[in-house]
Amino acid sequence: MMDTSAPYINLHTHHTPQATEDCRVIVSHSLLEHSSFSEHPHIYYSLGLHPWDKETLTEASLTELEQILQTTPRIIALGEAGLDRVCTTDYSLQLRFFERQIELSETLRLPLIIHLVKAQDELLRLHKLYHPTCPWVIHGFRGKAPVATQLLEKGIYLSFGRHFHPESLTLALEQKRAFLETDDLPNLSIQEVYTHACQALSLEELTLRTELYQQAQQLFKVS
Repeated sequence: MMDTSAPYINLHTHHTPQATEDCRVIVSHSLLEHSSFSEHPHIYYSLGLHPWDKETLTEASLTELEQILQTTPRIIALGEAGLDRVCTTDYSLQLRFFERQIELSETLRLPLIIHLVKAQDELLRLHKLYHPTCPWVIHGFRGKAPVATQLLEKGIYLSFGRHFHPESLTLALEQKRAFLETDDLPNLSIQEVYTHACQALSLEELTLRTELYQQAQQLFKVS
């Protein structure tokens, strides 16, 4: 039976919203910006070493990250971590600490939220190397259908923001590996993203809300 009250799921945002009954939110913090974590039952967190923050790509920061992840129940995912061939951080340094966070994700049994820019081949190589048992979710996915297919075939989840290729979102939804997000846009509501997705794909909003909520319950244990 379809849940007539399924809330929206905002898989990835950098802004702590005003909590509402009809939305569950995963707020992404980097080690640089985190301070406190809300105890509101509808607000959850992810925390990681972002590839842009080169000053946190150190063993000391990795140790601090592990300690916070182990002692903060509201954190339900590791990230965003990842690889970015466009940013100024040395790529070999990015790669080293992304691999360390893959290992940490597996050790702590936390889903891994991934920032990925022009490094898909490397990501697929690492996925083959590590055979992760915890879910990987690429946030802010804007790739076309052939790229989405490659990732989905490996069991990787894709999270889409306001701008997306409808064919890619369709493929991810068909395989039950899609999420929606607002990322770093402070004036964009997750309701707008759902509306846009439903219009683009001719979907009923309640159907989409129910499917994504059920996935979030399974992957992230949100309630």
